Amino acid sequence: MRRVCRPVLVGEPSVWKRAGWSPALAPLVDTGLGLKPPPWGAPSADGGRASFAAVRLGVRLVREGAAAGVVTAPVSKLAWRRAGVSCRDHTEFLEKETGCATRMILAAPASRLWTICATRHIPLARVARSLDRRELAACAGALDQALKRLGCRRPRLALCALNPHGGEEGLMGSEEARLLEPAARASRRARIALAGPLPADTAWRWHCSGRLDGLVCLYHDQAMIPLKVAAGLEIVNWTVGIPFPRTSPGHGTGFDLAGSRKPDPSPTLAAARLAARLAA
Repeated sequence: MRRVCRPVLVGEPSVWKRAGWSPALAPLVDTGLGLKPPPWGAPSADGGRASFAAVRLGVRLVREGAAAGVVTAPVSKLAWRRAGVSCRDHTEFLEKETGCATRMILAAPASRLWTICATRHIPLARVARSLDRRELAACAGALDQALKRLGCRRPRLALCALNPHGGEEGLMGSEEARLLEPAARASRRARIALAGPLPADTAWRWHCSGRLDGLVCLYHDQAMIPLKVAAGLEIVNWTVGIPFPRTSPGHGTGFDLAGSRKPDPSPTLAAARLAARLAA
């Protein structure tokens, strides 16, 4: 991590010390709760308190100019709830803290795979009725701007269809004609190179082959399953719309690996590399 930034750790000293931290590794900013390390391997109220306090302080350091960006670890929504945190996750907290509408880019930067999700962590049964043509067009615009920020002059994007075979001319669903096609036309009128809606399997094949620079996906697993198959664990979650870089590894909490020597740090390193690139 020191190759790309000067890391500053934020959190409870007891937690970091248990993980092997010493002052020679990096400076540590203490959240000051005075908690003992919570038990390994399960969500807990103290774990939620420690986690939320670290996120809140990290964001404060950036907003005060003491840091250039935030790389967050995965959080347990259950632990935050047990701790009495009013926000469900990072995204809700960041929107509340900054007053900005956010969108989530899921990416494998080393593999040049970039997606944006039109919905958040919601049940699959709610996806179809949650789709909105204005939000779809806004997502395409956000991904277009994000890729331009990274040096892609004219991003080639595609909108993934919801139904198999792109809806098969209405035989497998009406969402493509009713919602997705109007959103794609609106994006093209705004000079965003958005193809589709394309069947998701075709869109992913084109993206992985380099024919496309990014995809607008409709729900979490439409993005994450192909990303993890193509790029393993080096997936990064990038929150766009806020006035500073915020990234995190794209995996979950991994309670089954907590306290062992098995966790793979490469996703967190990938998140740090992207945050440093954005901050620079």
